[in-house]
Amino acid sequence: MSGFPEVDDIRLQRAPLAEVIAQVRFPPILRIADERPVEFQEKIRGRFPQWAEEEQVLIASGPAEQQSNVKKVPSIFRFQSADAKNTVSLALDFYALSTTDYAHWKDFWAELRRLQDAVQTVYAPSYATRLGLRYVNQFTMSNSGVPSVEELMTLLRPELMTLLRDKPWTLPLELLTQLVLEGEKAPEKLALRIGFKQHVPEPFILLDLDYFVEGSISFEQLEDFYQRAHDLIYRAFRWAIREDKLVLFEPLPVEEV
Repeated sequence: MSGFPEVDDIRLQRAPLAEVIAQVRFPPILRIADERPVEFQEKIRGRFPQWAEEEQVLIASGPAEQQSNVKKVPSIFRFQSADAKNTVSLALDFYALSTTDYAHWKDFWAELRRLQDAVQTVYAPSYATRLGLRYVNQFTMSNSGVPSVEELMTLLRPELMTLLRDKPWTLPLELLTQLVLEGEKAPEKLALRIGFKQHVPEPFILLDLDYFVEGSISFEQLEDFYQRAHDLIYRAFRWAIREDKLVLFEPLPVEEV
C-alpha cells in the first residue's frame, strides 16, 4: 500500500493541472455502436450542447494494397460544453468525463454522478470492468513563475528528477517514466508517471497520477472508489511537489475554498 502522508486539501489559484479524466469501462453494448445516442444526448444536452462523432479505423498488418486491412471500428461520440472545456465521451465499452478547467472535486464528482445516471438510465450496463481517475499536471515556467528550466526541475522532489539531472547529459530532450504502486485497497493501483519535454511551445515537467481498478465492479462502488482515488491522488501530488514550492501556485485561503 502506498504511504503518502495525510495533508489538508488546499486549492491553488494557479494549479498546474492540464486535465482531469474519469473513465468507466463496461462490457460492450452493441446498441451504442448500432445507433445514434439520441436519448443519451437528451439527458446531457443542457450541459454538453456540442456533439461530434469520431470515426475510428483499425489498420491490420499485411500488404498495403489489401484494402481489407483497413477496418472500421465503432465510433466514439463526444459531447462538449459550450466553452469546449468539458467533454463527455461515449463508446461501445466505456464512458468518460474530462475537463481542462478543473475547479473542485465536489463539482467534478457531481458531474460524473450525473453522467453515470444518464448512462445507467439509457443503456443499463450490468457492471464496470475498469474504473480510473487521472490527474495530469504540467509544470511550466509560465504557470510556476520560475525563470529557467533548471529552476523548473526543483519544483518536484529530487528523487523524481534524478534521471533529468544525471551525468553525462546536461538536459534530455524527452523523458517518460512510470512507477506502479499498490492502491488503498486491493486490487486498486496507482500509476505515477514523470515526464519532461524540452522543445514544445515551452518546456514542461509532467506529473501524471492515474488511479485505477480492474475486475467485475458493481456500480454501487463508484462513489467510494472515486473518493478514495481522489484522496490518494491529492496526497501523492502533495508528496511529489516540494512544500516550499507550493506558494508559487498561489494557495487560496480556506475561506475562499
